[in-house]
Amino acid sequence: MARRRRPRRRPPERSAQSKRVKPKADVSEEVESQVIEPEALELRPVAIPDTASIGEIAERSGVPPTDIIMELLNRGVLTTINAAIDRDTARAVMANLGVEVLELKDVTDEKSVGSVDPQQEESLDVSDADPDSTDEPAELKTGELRPPVVTVMGHVDHGKTTLLDAIRKTNVVDSEFGGITQHIGAYQVAVKGQPITFIDTPGHEAFTAMRARGAQVTDVAIIVVAADDGVMPQTVEAIGHAKAAGVPIIVAVNKIDLEGSNPDRVLQQLTEHEIVVEKFGGDVVAVPLSALQGEGIEDLLEYVQLTAELEDLRAPVDGPSEGIIIETRLDRSQGAVATVLPQRGTLKVGDSVSTGAISGRVRALFDDTGGRIKSAGPATPVAVVGLESMPNVGDSLKAVKADRKKRRRKELVTKGSGDQAMRLSLESLAAQMTAGRLQQINLVVKADTAGSVDAVVSSINQLGDDRARAMIVYEGVGPVNESDINLASAAKGLVLGFNVRADVSAEAEADRQNVQIRSYRTIYELIDDVDASLKGSIKPEEVDVVDGRLEIRGEFRSERNRQIVGGMVLSGRMYTGADVRILRADEEVGTGKITTLRRFADETEEVREGFDCGLAITTTVNIQLADIIEAHHTEERLP
Repeated sequence: MARRRRPRRRPPERSAQSKRVKPKADVSEEVESQVIEPEALELRPVAIPDTASIGEIAERSGVPPTDIIMELLNRGVLTTINAAIDRDTARAVMANLGVEVLELKDVTDEKSVGSVDPQQEESLDVSDADPDSTDEPAELKTGELRPPVVTVMGHVDHGKTTLLDAIRKTNVVDSEFGGITQHIGAYQVAVKGQPITFIDTPGHEAFTAMRARGAQVTDVAIIVVAADDGVMPQTVEAIGHAKAAGVPIIVAVNKIDLEGSNPDRVLQQLTEHEIVVEKFGGDVVAVPLSALQGEGIEDLLEYVQLTAELEDLRAPVDGPSEGIIIETRLDRSQGAVATVLPQRGTLKVGDSVSTGAISGRVRALFDDTGGRIKSAGPATPVAVVGLESMPNVGDSLKAVKADRKKRRRKELVTKGSGDQAMRLSLESLAAQMTAGRLQQINLVVKADTAGSVDAVVSSINQLGDDRARAMIVYEGVGPVNESDINLASAAKGLVLGFNVRADVSAEAEADRQNVQIRSYRTIYELIDDVDASLKGSIKPEEVDVVDGRLEIRGEFRSERNRQIVGGMVLSGRMYTGADVRILRADEEVGTGKITTLRRFADETEEVREGFDCGLAITTTVNIQLADIIEAHHTEERLP
């Protein structure tokens, strides 16, 4: 087993009074008594497969991914949390982090993610799982009636949040920067005594994945279309999500109070996307309304209730809870907070829960108004506090028995490296990354929620081209911290914060290391700034530009380094001070510079195509009749 030895510590200095002269025979005894035996630092063994992502290695070893990325950066390799490295590379890197990498031939047969105490293997065996395990989903069509889950989708600025604002009788729009919902919010309202759960999904195209998550947990989809704008690209996308989820669709034709609104045109456009409303003989309900004026809201809610009754939505309320995580965020005082939509059972304070490889105990539950509650039944959105780390949006959260939670082996969650993941080898650790003419901006991205992180990273990845691109060195949820600054400094990049701020220590470290932190409240500004930076980072090339061509038709005088000739401008222009090439039979025979141009007896600065002129050229070449004089210059252009 590889060991690292600490440097031998020097013995403490003895005072002058305590120094005594001893016989030489006793010197060795004194030195021996002062020598401290070197302590060996044992490396903790961790098994990994032939190749693994940085995130997977961090999860297996318990070492923060930022530490691994920093170690790679110190070796001259810029990488990301999703980059895949081979076992030899991991062994070289992790040795400095106190981990010995071992071979893992078959991940599925392993008893542990990392190192395993043989005495613990029996406790990790899940073959004796309880017969009442909640792993198998129950039939959700049985049980008591539950509230319908309604997703509101549509194009940006078509009035989705305003519609929910009218339903909830609260002003949400003013609190959303740029008038656009920044992340998924779940709210429950009572309509004639019956609760309805609404999911408001952002309308900007960057939040496609978030809208898809909303459609996956919904019972009814409301597609909002502005009567003055009609069907737009994100409207079509929302229709696709609703169809893929197989849920009933209700069309809300909004902004009918505006001048120029044309609801019939909207309904006609919808037929092009296989949405045929009842007015045209179809089965899709269309409700004209004005969310701003409150007109048509009651009709819409009645149709939602009617649709829910026809669907006969039920779920068991007894037994352990199981739900879907629809949003996550990192709170400074509460830690990881997950917004959960229970689908069965009742989630209670004190429940032990697990999601993927993450477990925890519910310390607190909050409803959509921020009030503390003790339990939440099916289709009741709730914020859960108590998870040990940030879960993934879209994962299932289950309540488990406390004793079984300890015995259950954590499921290995491997983030795929994807087609764009950078594959490294041991040899690449000794070499600097070379990109040739490729320009690259390295970014550390932090945001308030996992959904926002996905949206920002997805948008940035769509920017740039083969000449310039942005590389996400690290992405995460929560405020900007010192670790983010260190990563950005090592990568010679900058930090982007979306709806988050940098803590005091991070700001001080950024000033010390001269790292820029840029904070944004709307995704539009962030995308525009990154796009502008990418365009500005493309290194211009020097390009030779031909300004004009002239054919020599007369020789007047020849001096030592200067010739007076005449000719006709065939194309472009000739101008005073132009650098020229002298071509003979399409071969360059020399170069020179135009010092004087004349038209008849007058000097001129420029002569254009189709005119003849006399010109004085400084050159060492003997210019002949029929030679071509090519005026040119060099300039910087983007490749």
